[in-house]
Amino acid sequence: MTKASKKTYRVGIIGAGAIAQGCHLPGYKKLDNVELVAYADPNEERHAEVEELFPGMKGYKNYKSMLAKEKFDVISVCTPNRDHAKATIAALEAGCHVLCEKPMATTLKEADAMAEAAKKARKKLMVGFTHRLMAGPQACKEMLQNKQLGKPFSIRVRFAHGGPYPGWAKDPESFYNPKIAAGGAMLDMGIHAIDLALWLFGPVKSVMARAVTLVKKIKVDDNALLLLQFANGSLGSIEVGWTSKPGFTGVEIYGTEGSLICDYMKGLFLCGGKASAGQDSVTEWKTLDKAPTKGGWETEIAHWIDIVDGKAKLEMNWKAGRAALEVALAAYASSKSGKEVVLDT
Repeated sequence: MTKASKKTYRVGIIGAGAIAQGCHLPGYKKLDNVELVAYADPNEERHAEVEELFPGMKGYKNYKSMLAKEKFDVISVCTPNRDHAKATIAALEAGCHVLCEKPMATTLKEADAMAEAAKKARKKLMVGFTHRLMAGPQACKEMLQNKQLGKPFSIRVRFAHGGPYPGWAKDPESFYNPKIAAGGAMLDMGIHAIDLALWLFGPVKSVMARAVTLVKKIKVDDNALLLLQFANGSLGSIEVGWTSKPGFTGVEIYGTEGSLICDYMKGLFLCGGKASAGQDSVTEWKTLDKAPTKGGWETEIAHWIDIVDGKAKLEMNWKAGRAALEVALAAYASSKSGKEVVLDT
């Protein structure tokens, strides 16, 4: 058990699908200052799964009924994307601190409404940007803050795999139906990549992108490429996809005094020396961490409860959620128009 304060937080879950069962419920269950009270999901199959895996919780078909009948301190919103805003606002209005899955919302208007609800309720609202809690990205952040790479001028993020698969995607429609998901690979995986780029390099000034469906027979994008220009003048590129075989997944950061290669499969490496177009290149590799993905889901819920408890700072807040969403929506607009989209940074 993870020790925290003497207060016991009453927790509810809205949406009992894959992310709730894989991250939120087991994360809360590990904590000795949390009581898992109830969950809400309209699907009977989800009820059967939760009752088997996490017995003792009350099950509701409708989250509004659950919020009206139960008393909670904390709510996790794990619904399909289109319902994030409505469920989050309802939970905030019921007096709960809320951890909302990414993306924060599907429109900036929704994101702004969520922010206003959090301010009015004086409650904490966190967005689940799990990659920030991994050892590799955290080390990259620290090294950039310490200026160990000199002047950073470029970042590349690639997150790609075979896409949502049966067993994980409890309801494929939540990923592949544009009316429910509001986007494809770029909004699902890309939002993590965008958030990491913003967290590491700062605000984005403009974006050019191409979001397309190359392989899967679905109505949303299965691959996307983004080119970012940051407010500080540096450049970034993001590649995300749901059709990839094993390959590089992670983050590359290039500075005037060195390079960081955060390969999620192989490790975190610092690269120095001399890069040359001729025969005199000298490469100096140093392994910094062989397990750069340590953390993430394993620590997210404990970190969240520490935030609620006042023991940790809320950084994955609504501002971070809105900023990442703004870039993602601008990328979709750029893909549609074929033009660069300038953001109001």
